[in-house]
Amino acid sequence: MVQNKCKICEVPARHTHFGVISCDPCKTFFKRNAKHGQETLKCRYDGHCEININTRHFSTLNLLQRDQSTLSTDQWALISNLSHCYDEYSGLSIGERFMCRQTSLPIKIRFKSAPVVEFIKGLFDETQLLFNNNRDFLSLSMDDRCTLLHTTIKHIGSLSSNFIYHKIDLFSYPAYYDTVGMITNVNSIIATKRVSVRLDFDVIVLKLLLAILCFSTFQYTVYSHTPPVNLTNIQQILYIQNTYTELLWRYLVYKYNFEGAVKCFSDLIRCLFAVHDTIIAVEEIEWFSDKVNSVIQKTEQTLNLYD
Repeated sequence: MVQNKCKICEVPARHTHFGVISCDPCKTFFKRNAKHGQETLKCRYDGHCEININTRHFSTLNLLQRDQSTLSTDQWALISNLSHCYDEYSGLSIGERFMCRQTSLPIKIRFKSAPVVEFIKGLFDETQLLFNNNRDFLSLSMDDRCTLLHTTIKHIGSLSSNFIYHKIDLFSYPAYYDTVGMITNVNSIIATKRVSVRLDFDVIVLKLLLAILCFSTFQYTVYSHTPPVNLTNIQQILYIQNTYTELLWRYLVYKYNFEGAVKCFSDLIRCLFAVHDTIIAVEEIEWFSDKVNSVIQKTEQTLNLYD
């Protein structure tokens, strides 16, 4: 068995923190100091000290420089903030409980229509918190928040939900696809299978992609019977889009190097196209449309409290 090591001090480590395999002491360091910036942290050895288990407590500035990535400390802090928005309210616990109940049943009565519909609805209820906990989204005017909410909720809800299906291994059960056909239509089965093979990427990448989608202007690129509503501060929204997109790209380069970043970015685009196909397939399904409208209404009510 290969033993993972902390990328900073090289002691054995098992978990990823802030997108890097790291031990708990180094994780704590970054959590406490990410917002201070390098200008307030001075290395006693002019940046040439060795970082290991014995010296890591003293090599303050070097911990921030060790990964050699092009991500600034502010960008790592933003990744952390966006990550926590998704971590706390992702719906993974809902998915795990759902799978536990279903797999405890006899095979013939697993993944029936009623519990699957309720499960899908429950995950969509969690989608609103991805908007409510994003500081940049809350900084927009109420009109722009509502416009973006109406035009992005389906894509964000579908992507985040399908990623959870992937994480809980729901796509491995043929009975689930049969139920998808019954509660929607045959086209949904095809679209769902297409999505299921395009979700195998870093969870940090998913979180950054969801953040970008919160500010995406789908009304200009996706056909709709409803005419697009102009945003009141498009410059602010484009600035946030650019910030998040650059953050995603820099993280991909850091994680996979340039060639791998290009491939992963292309896979993300393909994944979004596949997700869009699932939305088109269920566009006329009444229970799905009702749930989307319900989530939009609840989210708008919550956002009103911030004004």
